[in-house]
Amino acid sequence: MTDQADFSLEAWPTPDVGSLSTDVQADYFRRKRAVELCIEGASDATIKRKCGIGLKQATRLIKERCMAPSPDGLIFGFRGLVKHQRIAAPVRKKTVVLDQFGYGGTGAMGALLLGDPEFRKKLDSRILRVHKDTLLAEGKRHRGALWGWFLDELRARGYELRNEWPFNSVSLGYHALRNYTDALLKSKPTVLAHTVGGKDAVRKLRAGDGVNRPNLALFQRVEMDAHKLDGRFCVLMPAPGGGWVPRIIHRLWVIVIVEVVSRAVLGYHLSIRKEVNKEDVLRTIKCALTNWQPLEVSYCDKPLVEGAGLPPILGKDFIGICWKETSVDGALAETCKTVKDKLANVVGAELLSPENSFSVRRSLDDRPYIESFFRTLGDRALQRLSNTTGSKSTDPKKINPTGVALESQFQYEYLIELLQSLICNYNAAKHGALGYRSPLQMIKYYFEQGMLPERRADPELVQSLLSYRKLCLVHGGAAEGRAPFVNFDHGRYGGPAIADREDLVGTKVWMTNHIEDDARVARCTTINGQLVGVLRVAPPWDKLPHTISIRRSIKSFQNIKKIESLNNDAIRTFMKFVEAQKNNTLPVHPTYLEVRRILSQQAESFEGDSAAARALESLKGMAPVPSREEKHPESASNSNESKIRKIGKDAGKRALPTKRLAKD
Repeated sequence: MTDQADFSLEAWPTPDVGSLSTDVQADYFRRKRAVELCIEGASDATIKRKCGIGLKQATRLIKERCMAPSPDGLIFGFRGLVKHQRIAAPVRKKTVVLDQFGYGGTGAMGALLLGDPEFRKKLDSRILRVHKDTLLAEGKRHRGALWGWFLDELRARGYELRNEWPFNSVSLGYHALRNYTDALLKSKPTVLAHTVGGKDAVRKLRAGDGVNRPNLALFQRVEMDAHKLDGRFCVLMPAPGGGWVPRIIHRLWVIVIVEVVSRAVLGYHLSIRKEVNKEDVLRTIKCALTNWQPLEVSYCDKPLVEGAGLPPILGKDFIGICWKETSVDGALAETCKTVKDKLANVVGAELLSPENSFSVRRSLDDRPYIESFFRTLGDRALQRLSNTTGSKSTDPKKINPTGVALESQFQYEYLIELLQSLICNYNAAKHGALGYRSPLQMIKYYFEQGMLPERRADPELVQSLLSYRKLCLVHGGAAEGRAPFVNFDHGRYGGPAIADREDLVGTKVWMTNHIEDDARVARCTTINGQLVGVLRVAPPWDKLPHTISIRRSIKSFQNIKKIESLNNDAIRTFMKFVEAQKNNTLPVHPTYLEVRRILSQQAESFEGDSAAARALESLKGMAPVPSREEKHPESASNSNESKIRKIGKDAGKRALPTKRLAKD
């Protein structure tokens, strides 16, 4: 080693001399000087005169102590010169002979394994064995089982007949085996973590502790993830005999985008599907890039504290701020090509997933800020309610969440209002890690310092985030005796814009669902990008607003013969089908909840439109509408609301909590 060209004592690790006692320090400096003189080629007499030890002793210190491998992966270096520092485990050379008191067995375990390498290999393999997750095996191995195997193996090898250790000891080698097992597992941290905490502990060990995280600028990185809410909720559905019946719904998801530096929630979306898909992720991104207006809340007069909201509440300068990196956990809905392309083209952000970055699938330490937010959302909010499912199946907070949701009629529409209050108030709450500033105050502080990013998302591109396009063939024409039309996702589209375009028959065109939550119309363009016009869908899809995903779901019901005919109005037929189901124990289908959301939104946003009027009428056939004479005395729909309340009263049902579904 010392003959190598790049050998240098300056590269040797050194101990913390200040932590040593005076005597140990003096002995260390003598040994160190002796090693340096030995390397320089000094004589034995010179080394002995200056350091008190000879050349032979200095050479032994270098070979046996300084050049020995250290547990940290380096050599001991000068650290091996510290007095009483154990470099290697002791090796017993004499035969184990215990006295009458049981003493004299020091190093017996090491001597046994050193003399029988084959047995040592079998023992190490058994201790370090890790089963696959798909195999049936003992999760946490008991020390007694290993000890029993240990004795059986040695007994088969004749140790008991020869009365050799451990059969001549009182403990039969139990303590020695335990110490050896602990030392071996400590040398294999991954196996030890799997033995103690399973695969989650292994992921946490591999993920790191965040010490070397980079110093990021504001809006340089955001974290996005989905969280299943810890609560049960219901929806009110019309009963055949009149009134309303609460029906339980499956557990819902919330998708959130958190900015890393300020800890602010930029956008969120409540998904009513059983599993999150790419559409939910895109809605969350759109929420983070558009202006925010608070929803009207029915459960209290002041749901938001002063200054609460999403970042756009601070002013126009905070609308559509783009970020550079989006950290996700690798879920398919977040890493699909559509989401990746939208982030790159609209936001200009790179997607950080387990395939191209440091992040690990389902590791809490790789997205600490959003996981901390979800923990806060559960511990300080939803888990405090009696309809909570708890954080796990054995959580004592979980009593009877389904029964509570049905009895209290905690509707998911109320959850939308509650989530707004929780998230917006979180943005206005002071954080100790931010110098007791709130996330919104932190963003405003960076803005005042001129450190807010200048890039803003194009509003037109943001509005097109949820658009869907497909290459379709133009059918019909004079040869078939009918106007040209296009089949686009189970719908037949036509209209004046394409009625006279015989030149397009037999060619392919791009069909784009360009209006969010309304697939009744679609934009048609040629392959060369020339606009043909806006086409309308034919019955039975032309009555009420819906999305492409809703249409696909309803069509799947018809394909498996659950719905025989869609009649003249597919949406209304599907709603009646779901409401007529007799099995009230199963959760309501998520497509039904999505239809309710769109109809409510259309009735609120496009009041006066004929389609909106039909949506409002559909809503009134689905759920009770609260009275608003105090807020809107001039409303023309008060008489209709009275009729609805009268129906519920005549049906003999107890009064239900008012539910706001649409502005009238």
